[in-house]
Amino acid sequence: MSMKASLRQRFGPSIQWLGYRSGLMAATSWLSGRGGALVLMYHSVADEEDARWIDPLNHVPAEIFERQMEFLAEHRRVVRMEQLVQEIRDGKSVEDGTVVITFDDGYRDNLTVAAPILERLGMTATLFLPTGYIDRGETQWIDQAYTAFKHATNRLLAWGENERRFDLDDPREYRDAYRLVCQALLMAGSEERRALMDRLLGSLAPAVAPPRLTLTWDEVRTLVDSGAMELGGHTVEHTDLTTISVAAAIHEIGRCRERIRDMIGSEPRHFSFCYGRSSEELRQALPGLGIDAACAARAGERVVTGSSDSLYLPRIAAPPDLRRFEVAVSTANRGLWRRLGR
Repeated sequence: MSMKASLRQRFGPSIQWLGYRSGLMAATSWLSGRGGALVLMYHSVADEEDARWIDPLNHVPAEIFERQMEFLAEHRRVVRMEQLVQEIRDGKSVEDGTVVITFDDGYRDNLTVAAPILERLGMTATLFLPTGYIDRGETQWIDQAYTAFKHATNRLLAWGENERRFDLDDPREYRDAYRLVCQALLMAGSEERRALMDRLLGSLAPAVAPPRLTLTWDEVRTLVDSGAMELGGHTVEHTDLTTISVAAAIHEIGRCRERIRDMIGSEPRHFSFCYGRSSEELRQALPGLGIDAACAARAGERVVTGSSDSLYLPRIAAPPDLRRFEVAVSTANRGLWRRLGR
């Protein structure tokens, strides 16, 4: 790591926080005249009991989530996804400080933890469902892998094209092995992913398995009836649609929408690309599938304005603490200010 990068890593977040709290960040944003909305992304907001089974990158602690929502209720304009999309379609200037709350993957804690908080504060989030996981009540592959590594009884793992051997008692090798396994699982199709997971579990022989962390359809109905969340699609098998043919990807999106319609009674109008990965060809196909809005990763983009493409909305991952969250949900946090906090 260079000296410059090291200094930025050490002091950058503190400088960024001072810029935010002092108003300097907001002042530079006002001068540039660039404001708008932010789309927040969550996965799990589990309590301590369930959180021990979940990859920390997919988790914001329940008590932190509640404080974040209280901050938004007091300091931001929280709207539904459909309202933001309508403002874009109408060509309106999106009010600065607008926030849309979204969840991916269908964690059960979205019902048990998030929904009561959102109800109390009068908010509605969008929940993007991978329908195959809901059908099976299956825990997300990332959390299955996380638990397998965490509770492995076999501390040696051979993985990869050259069957590289990893010693899981070595922290660096543990991290390298986990990243390699997760990358393979992410890129795999549903059948290959199951085969890889069976191989992983057979190799590591974990002492325990995670409990069911995913919603059932009855629980999804309860969640929708509460008014705390509306539904969007997130494929059937949590698939990276850029790794399969366009025809197969369109079929995957269509099957997801049809399954939600069959189980809930209405087809979702919003969609979230898994892992944020999309293509121009896929985005152009969405209106023909009845999709009004879609979330996808956009390099360097985080603010949604009246001129944004509703089928290519960027999102920001909610940080798992309150201080970084306050900065993250400021549209002024961009350019140099944002680089300081990385």
